[in-house]
Amino acid sequence: MAGTHARRGWVLWLGRAGLVGALFLTGCAGGWHASGARSSTADKPAAAEPNASTAKINQRADLYGHFAAGIVYDVREEPRKADDEFNAAVLADPSQVQLAVDLGQRYLQNHEPAKAVEILSRASRQPHAGGQVFGWLGEACVQANDLPAAIAAYREAIKRLPQSIVGYHGLAQLYLRSKQTNEALGVLEAGAAQKRAGAAFLVDLAGFHIAAARTHLLPAEITKPRALALLDRAARLNPTEPQVFQRLAEGYKALGELKRATALYENLVQTHPPDNPTARLALHEQLFQLYMRAGDATNATRHLEAIKADYPSNPQVHLLLGALCSDEKKFADAEQHFETAILLDPSLEPAYYDLAGAQLAMRKPEAAWETIEKARARFKVGFLAEMYSGLALAAEQKYAEALNHYGAAELHAKVSEPERLNDFFYFQVGAANERAGHYDEAEAALRKCLELAPDNAEALNYLGYMWADRGVKLNEAETMIRKALKLEPENGAYLDSLAWILLKQGKAAEALDFQLKALKFTDPPDATVFDHLGDIYAALGRQAEAHEAWQKSLAVESNPVVAKKLQPATGPR
Repeated sequence: MAGTHARRGWVLWLGRAGLVGALFLTGCAGGWHASGARSSTADKPAAAEPNASTAKINQRADLYGHFAAGIVYDVREEPRKADDEFNAAVLADPSQVQLAVDLGQRYLQNHEPAKAVEILSRASRQPHAGGQVFGWLGEACVQANDLPAAIAAYREAIKRLPQSIVGYHGLAQLYLRSKQTNEALGVLEAGAAQKRAGAAFLVDLAGFHIAAARTHLLPAEITKPRALALLDRAARLNPTEPQVFQRLAEGYKALGELKRATALYENLVQTHPPDNPTARLALHEQLFQLYMRAGDATNATRHLEAIKADYPSNPQVHLLLGALCSDEKKFADAEQHFETAILLDPSLEPAYYDLAGAQLAMRKPEAAWETIEKARARFKVGFLAEMYSGLALAAEQKYAEALNHYGAAELHAKVSEPERLNDFFYFQVGAANERAGHYDEAEAALRKCLELAPDNAEALNYLGYMWADRGVKLNEAETMIRKALKLEPENGAYLDSLAWILLKQGKAAEALDFQLKALKFTDPPDATVFDHLGDIYAALGRQAEAHEAWQKSLAVESNPVVAKKLQPATGPR
């Protein structure tokens, strides 16, 4: 109900009026005994008319009587009767300007601007009426479609309260709504021109510029430099109030000045850490997001850990921590966080697949399969369940079974989640087909992957190497591998692939240069790289070096094909 919605304003006014009420009640108690008999002053003759003090007491009695009745009606959710009583309270004592402002706001919330104009106009005639009264009067006049009166009220608000955003905000917004851009900019310039403006005002004025650009009332090319200049002025004033400091950081963030925003938020966390866990959570979330946008996983993790300290039982926090650890290739830590997330909330389906992914990265396909089985038993089987089933089976070299699950995943995605069929998916399908010996299907899937992501270096290398290994399409294979190397010039696997293609093309000397580079950028040592190096040396007639390379290959990984190359009767291929 409208009355309930506005009740907070009355509580605030009641708090301000409490001292007056206490004095009023004390005056009554001091003048009268409980029996109603007059006090020691009873021997004085009664005045013919109430004196000024008695009139004031009666006025206050009317004020508090009507106000109390209004509160009762408000609690009963009878807003019309409450409004009448509050209005009577204001009429009883027009000097209570704040009560009039609260009532005016209430009328505006209830979409009764005419009543708001009436009550605020009376309040504005009080000698001590401040800028806030005229600011709200301006808003009431806007809603009543009396724009000249609104302009006059806002200008008076600026005159009476020049270092408050109230008048500037209202007047500039009125002009913008009326398509009077130059007039609006003039108001904002007048506000910015104040030499003694405080940090809070400057931050608020910058916020108006930012909001005007966001709502397309002003072009960003005009508002951004102005807002940035205002924020810089505010920062130079070294504000100490946490609220101003936070709004300053929010302003910089909105303008894309992420480093400044991050520094301010960090300073706020260190110098004014909120006592309220909810407020701390908001700050740490801001910093987490800023660091993630900057690609700084280490600091993002630090703030997630701080959130976890306040909310140790929040499964979403552990889910995010696990994702960050996965990005940093700290898969054991990721596994622990995902397991905790599942323990805290077994219904958190994404955590199961994230956990399986971490386990696969740690070369624990059996554990990953067990995790996926739990997910399949608990949730409706969809794309993710089939996709991760395929990944786990492929890791166990069960390629035919993996391809069955990839096929099921593709069907699920085509029905409801086509965006899932991305370059990563088709790369996995291509790799499984290649391992299963289905080369045409592998080529089709990898080409699909490259259609979706032409700069997928891993797919470029995989398809090129598959052709090179089979001795087909060598020119196209070379083009693909060279493109992959432009994207990642120090990738040992890609350098090995190019050397292998060049050897297949009969360019052994050129191949040797790339193979030696591949060896330099391969860590830990790779058996295939040494094997290919031996083949290149053999093609160049450098048998001793070929034998040395093959022996190094066998030292890394036993392989009967490589071992056969060392037999004198067979010789190098």
